[in-house]
Amino acid sequence: MNQIIVFPGEMNGVFLKNEISYINDVFDKVIVLTYPGDKTEYQIIAERYNVDYYIVPVFSFYSFFISMKQMLFDKIVRSEKKNRTFKQLLYMFLYLCWANSAEKIFKDKCVDDNIDTVLYSFWLSRGAYAACRIANKYKVRKTVSRAHRYDLYEERNSSQYLPFRTFIADTLDEIHFISEDGLNYFKGKYKDYKSKLCLSRLGTKKNSYKKLICEKDKVCIASCSSIIAVKRIDLIIDVLSKLHIPFLWIHLGDGELRGEMEKYACSKLRNGAYEFLGYVDNGEISSIYEKYDVDFFLNLSDSEGVPVSIMEAMSMGIPAIARDVGGNREIIDGENGLLLKDTMYEQQIEQIVSKRFQKEEYEKLVNASYNIWEQNYCDEENYKRFFDALAKI
Repeated sequence: MNQIIVFPGEMNGVFLKNEISYINDVFDKVIVLTYPGDKTEYQIIAERYNVDYYIVPVFSFYSFFISMKQMLFDKIVRSEKKNRTFKQLLYMFLYLCWANSAEKIFKDKCVDDNIDTVLYSFWLSRGAYAACRIANKYKVRKTVSRAHRYDLYEERNSSQYLPFRTFIADTLDEIHFISEDGLNYFKGKYKDYKSKLCLSRLGTKKNSYKKLICEKDKVCIASCSSIIAVKRIDLIIDVLSKLHIPFLWIHLGDGELRGEMEKYACSKLRNGAYEFLGYVDNGEISSIYEKYDVDFFLNLSDSEGVPVSIMEAMSMGIPAIARDVGGNREIIDGENGLLLKDTMYEQQIEQIVSKRFQKEEYEKLVNASYNIWEQNYCDEENYKRFFDALAKI
């Protein structure tokens, strides 16, 4: 019998939902150690996918006490503390508290010497650190983590610091990067771990809907993300306000800046040229793209790994436009969309969007978008390969 302990961040995240059926195919038992969140939704997910889960508190009396002792006496922690700012020390303490809570749950609920155990963190952050701490004390077969963006690029973190990088890299058996950009970044900073590093792309499901090409007099442009600073919804509004081609822009997603961005759009874009659709369940995205007959997908984020939102659009044959950041260049080229490499965004975007009215040119973009998704970002191929390898003894 085998089991996998998954550290997904929040259990209701789209990433776990995308992977869980493939995890269930190859592991007898699945246990999720999740960040705190909506317990009702967590229970629905657990029943739907037949998994056990435990909510790991950020702080408890136990984890606080143990973490304080580690800050004072643990050799690895004391070494990590050197030359850190107060903000960085607080961030390190958060890692310690969460990892100590996760380790206690593992000890009390998950230890079974008769079961072959794999530890898998979706992020190279708190989950990976907790998994490594567990792996150092208990019998497990393999400990692996993915690496994306905020959990990888240290300069992109608000504290300019990601705790316990060396300890995590020393302890993990494998680190799987979702982009070549991320893989090369890590290789450049940590040169001693190359044998542990792998490229393992994410993927999205095949959609029943594929972009139809029909005559129209207005282009529909979609974006899909949380409405937070790094996603640069303000820049999307600025660029769209300068387009001369008639368009409708729809945005899927919610976030702390939504009210501010709706006011900004109202001041910059004409009435009827945009719609904020709010939070949309992942399973409903394709039907919305079909309903609105979306022609292009737009992403102007300051930082990315390889956006799942772009994969989703391309799985329907929708060409994408994005800035040349992170791993965007690995999914977008001149054949299937537009990679923005300088600041004259509106001119470049106007040029490619105008191809919607040139049937042959636009059809080439649609076909190339779908083909690149099918070759590199189909979940069935990517996830089956990944989890088959994790389960293999």
